[in-house]
Amino acid sequence: MHVTTIRDSLFDVTHQFMTRNYFTDAVELNQLVKKKRAHSANLRTDIPPIPFTGNPWNKENGNCMLFIGINPRYQSSDNVKSHHEFGPAIESIERFHNGDDSGFNDYLNQRKNYFLQEGMKYGKHFTFPEKKLREHMYPVENPWDRHIQSLDCIPWFSVDAKTFDHEEVCNAYNNSEMFLSYRRIIEEIVKLIRPNMVQLNGGLTRKVFESSYSKNSFSPMKEMNPKKGIHVGWCEIGGHEIPTLSHNFSGYPNAPNGNKDWDEMIANWKKWIN
Repeated sequence: MHVTTIRDSLFDVTHQFMTRNYFTDAVELNQLVKKKRAHSANLRTDIPPIPFTGNPWNKENGNCMLFIGINPRYQSSDNVKSHHEFGPAIESIERFHNGDDSGFNDYLNQRKNYFLQEGMKYGKHFTFPEKKLREHMYPVENPWDRHIQSLDCIPWFSVDAKTFDHEEVCNAYNNSEMFLSYRRIIEEIVKLIRPNMVQLNGGLTRKVFESSYSKNSFSPMKEMNPKKGIHVGWCEIGGHEIPTLSHNFSGYPNAPNGNKDWDEMIANWKKWIN
């Protein structure tokens, strides 16, 4: 499906970010943000980073949210160039870097159409949050279309996030040009869609957003098991102050998992913002 994109500030900063040499960026970051005893942060050097997932230009202004994970997971054993998501992305960005701007437009459509294509979104990472957010907040068939904008804290792929040094990621987020370039995308999305909440999925994500976008540390949600890492606070992004819910990465141990955890977490969240 082809979707026409308005050439606005978000388009421009996304275009600028995707001009970067993602191989050399990932090589540099693998040393910059790795744990001290790790050989590498294990970011993939052969797959372009993702600026966003889903179509921000289609969101219902003021009646939507940001759902922000740690980083996109490389969950396939396929050769990347034959993979149904990575292959077209690599081919499109390669054309773009060779001077064919239609490659960028094709890649942008791949990201915008992600939740409209069968076989793209995978497993519990999107399926369970979709179920609960539809149940409690956006009672529509596909809440990703108009109401939930998916992003990642770190836009480069990896198998897992085990070798990231949290403090080094926070430092890089505020000082490294590759992250500063990506942050311009986050900020332009906020200006465009005016989300009424942010949900941060992962302890690292909370630490980064506290460091970069919050004047104060978030407060634990006292009604919930502290091992779940559930916090509330405020982020100021793109000149907009937004109430923010954060928790340990859903689906992993010591995180809000299952209907009971999410029902209680969202009920307490609604009490907090009111």
